[in-house]
Amino acid sequence: MSNKISAVIITKNEEENITAAIESVRFADQIVVADTNSDDNTAELARNAGAEVFNISFDGFGRTKNKALEFCTGDWIISLDADERVSPELSRGILDAVNNEDGLDCYAINRLTYFLGKPVKRSGWFPDYVVRLFKNGYRFSDSLVHESVETKGEVGKIPGYLYHHSYRDLHQYMEKLNNYTSLNAAQMSETGKRGSLLDMIIHPPAVFLKMFVFKVGFLDGITGFLLAVLSSYHVFVKYAKLRQISRQK
Repeated sequence: MSNKISAVIITKNEEENITAAIESVRFADQIVVADTNSDDNTAELARNAGAEVFNISFDGFGRTKNKALEFCTGDWIISLDADERVSPELSRGILDAVNNEDGLDCYAINRLTYFLGKPVKRSGWFPDYVVRLFKNGYRFSDSLVHESVETKGEVGKIPGYLYHHSYRDLHQYMEKLNNYTSLNAAQMSETGKRGSLLDMIIHPPAVFLKMFVFKVGFLDGITGFLLAVLSSYHVFVKYAKLRQISRQK
């Protein structure tokens, strides 16, 4: 008897993405969409596509994903974001992994991120193995952002890509930057860190050099240059917000 798989997706105003995300996990026995109070047609589109839709509050990415896991009834869980797509090769690998007898509970998947419509295979963004397939019972860390599955023992790898269509244009990038830097700063503040002028001076150029030079982002031409510049700006804003939080305290 084969193991059952639950696919779980958390959403917030993802009407442009949710249907394609659901279509990419049709192999799952259950598809759960945990919506965090969208004010567009995300929930309706998800229901029309055959998903079970639940409304939950957003409490940082880690805690919110753990809330969503409570609705999953499968033996295994594949977790993805609305802007991610499971490739056909990856779907076959997932089905093989959950039904073999290798004794592993968690598997990492290679994520390929698209920036302004182009796949990024340099700049330190690839390969990007993230644990997204795991037995029911595992949980994410409680991190506000950059959450990860709290694994035990050996982690396997599955062939195929998880396509991540995260930044389709600069407007969307800046919107996400504002949200993520706020979460980053809040999380750093919770651990006792404080932003300083030195942080804002040192860290942004260090990120640019790492991505564009040492991780050979320059081989991607203008795309690699934009990615390095925007990533360094991301770090600058993060520390600026952290400094603001520290001063308010």
